[in-house]
Amino acid sequence: MITRITILFLTTILLASCDISENEALPKASFLKIYDDKNFESSFIPIDVKQTADEGYIILGARRIEDSDFTGVYLLKTDNKGEFVADLRLEGMVHPAPGLVKTTDNRFFFTAMNEVNLQANLIEISSNDLATTNSALGGLQYPLSLNSSNSDELLLLSYDNASKNTVLSTVNFTGDTTKSESFTIGAGSDVEAPIIKHFTRTGKQLPFFTGQVDNLYFFNGFYNYTMSMVFTDLNGSGPDGVIQGQQDDGGISAAMPIGNSKFALSRFNFGDNYILPNQDVSVLGETSSTDMIGNPFPELVPDAPVIIKTVTINQQDITLYASNTKSGQVVLHAFNQNGELLGSKYFGYADPYTVASFTETEDGGLAITGSVSVAGRFNRIFLIKMSKEEVDNLI
Repeated sequence: MITRITILFLTTILLASCDISENEALPKASFLKIYDDKNFESSFIPIDVKQTADEGYIILGARRIEDSDFTGVYLLKTDNKGEFVADLRLEGMVHPAPGLVKTTDNRFFFTAMNEVNLQANLIEISSNDLATTNSALGGLQYPLSLNSSNSDELLLLSYDNASKNTVLSTVNFTGDTTKSESFTIGAGSDVEAPIIKHFTRTGKQLPFFTGQVDNLYFFNGFYNYTMSMVFTDLNGSGPDGVIQGQQDDGGISAAMPIGNSKFALSRFNFGDNYILPNQDVSVLGETSSTDMIGNPFPELVPDAPVIIKTVTINQQDITLYASNTKSGQVVLHAFNQNGELLGSKYFGYADPYTVASFTETEDGGLAITGSVSVAGRFNRIFLIKMSKEEVDNLI
């Protein structure tokens, strides 16, 4: 059974001044919730959030478990005011990978792996009661990332431990693999070590992701000894283009196509972070991430996780970057399609906050999830709902 910590805040100074109350009803347009647990030693790691048809929210997360090297699966359902509805600790599945996919007909999918044979599974969630349906993804293990493609399919990035390959696959919603291609990470145990530490969460969490631009797919993962962004048509002929990083010390941390051969990017390099909201990218041939200069953002934590999405604000397509600052806050930066910074907003006060993901809501607002270290000890999930007016004021 989970309990709630409800935090009220003034919409004009979000989180800078707040009161704590017990189970007080809040307007659905704007709120902050922190979800506690009766077991003080429990530790939760939020991964993604999506809004449901009833205007509530599903949060995909992970949880620490004692009898496994991997984290377990945790799901949380709230109503439209952020009030707790239900949660689920899914047994038998471990390492939920980044990416909670919502389909156009309001179905929800994520991927995790079987605790025994480490096989990747596609898991559908009922938004009503969090009931799950598993489909084993034959031949695929160690899932790294799940995303939707431009067609009615899913993009799955996984790791083949036996052959030491990064694997990019297209998967339908019944769990059948329709295309797949493998890319060598290179020989030697030293190359694999950062990947294993990523899975066990004993080292740096690496920015694995996938996407599609025109007729090419792309992934961010290990290829040829380094963390690289790789473009491919999945026809088995190898990569069409590669943006090389520097082993696991540098590379692309987030990427989103914005049209006309341009991407909104971020990159990391030996702890430094750079934002490139309007970057020309060659999807063919070989380039290096260090050639992409970008704007340094020294306020971000070293090798910061970054989430990039396009939202509509005042009838404009706006690129939002979310990340974590060295002062323990979550920051949102808003850019127009020309790469000009329009505004920023910071979240967090007293206890350290870190962002996991955000999603646009039906009313034109934003829902943001992440973790907060309550009293510096208890890692808990938060859900922030920004109203449309607050989002509009970003620019």
